[in-house]
Amino acid sequence: MSEKNQENPEITKIKDFVKDGRIDDAVKIIALYLGDSTQEDYIERLEDIIEMLLLLHGGQTVLRFLIEQLVIDIPSLLENLSKRDSVLRYSFLLLLKTICEQECSIILPYSEDLLNSEDPNVREAILQLIIFMAGGEKDIVDEVLIEKIASTLTDEKDFVVEKAVQALQVIGRNNPSSVTKVITHNVKENPENEELKRVVDIVLKSIVTVEKIDELVEESEKKEITDKELIEKEEAEIIDKELELKKKEIEIKKKKLELEEKEKEIEKKIILEKEKTLKLKEEIIEQESKEQPDIETEEIPKKIKKQLKKEESEILDKEILLKKKDLEIKKKKLELEFKEREIEELAITEKEKTLKLKEELIEKESELNFVEIELQQKKIEEKERKILEDELERMEEKIKDFEKEDDEG
Repeated sequence: MSEKNQENPEITKIKDFVKDGRIDDAVKIIALYLGDSTQEDYIERLEDIIEMLLLLHGGQTVLRFLIEQLVIDIPSLLENLSKRDSVLRYSFLLLLKTICEQECSIILPYSEDLLNSEDPNVREAILQLIIFMAGGEKDIVDEVLIEKIASTLTDEKDFVVEKAVQALQVIGRNNPSSVTKVITHNVKENPENEELKRVVDIVLKSIVTVEKIDELVEESEKKEITDKELIEKEEAEIIDKELELKKKEIEIKKKKLELEEKEKEIEKKIILEKEKTLKLKEEIIEQESKEQPDIETEEIPKKIKKQLKKEESEILDKEILLKKKDLEIKKKKLELEFKEREIEELAITEKEKTLKLKEELIEKESELNFVEIELQQKKIEEKERKILEDELERMEEKIKDFEKEDDEG
């Protein structure tokens, strides 16, 4: 990082936030710092940020947050691998070198798609990034990716083949058995391809010695056994998980049935209470129809009325309780809907940010293309100048030779 950036107050503030564990604040200020950059200094600022974060404790977490929130858009960044100017393209590769060495899982998922690119410059560039990754903190053990790299040994462009050889050599230092297995299989599949045999021989000579051949054979045999054991273990785990899921499904069904039974019991109780109320009402009507003045007979309806009021109040209380529960359920549903809308709004906001960043990147790329043209023109002028200088030197040498011949004559 340059001294100028070390004195920058924004860089200092970002460092302080990361050291204090204020991840969200660090992400916000980095987003603003990159957003304020011009097309000329965006890559430089990004390089400084990445370099700084990877040196700080907790910086890798911040970097992942920046990628997840699309402040740093990896797919858009990787589009720079198709730059026609080799100087600009390699400068960009160097920007990604530290990430590849320390956090290869950020770039590695895009490797296979980029190896399928129609642009040979992109294929060469991703192979160079794979070389950085393989030389970093983590070994590349994915045989599918190794097979994909091995397929570029028959690429139509020699410079892509050269990079593929280098990539397989670097991977093979720590994982010789997988590389040997894949490339020897490719040779068996293409027995008439002499060029493939030649490059495979180069790779094998750099990663396999005579002393290690027996070890590799033993390793491959052991690996086959361990692979079988792993498959069996995974199958057993899958079966266990399926049983566990079935148990959970049965438990959920039981709970649902219990809830349904409770609901039915409550409905039955309500019906019984209503039946009691109706019965009491019928008794009152019967008593009133008799119209007997007897005191004892008058006391009966009063008791019944009292009981009826009590029953009615209980029913009302239960109905109120049920309404309260309904209101609570509705309230929770509304809260959930409100949260869903908030999440949707956040997603829209993030998409808007992403689009804005992409627009800025497109603008920056157009300016970079202009810079590329200027650089290309300068290169052509430099070449022409060099040719003229070479021609002048050659002419001077000829003149000297002629003069020498004249002197000797």
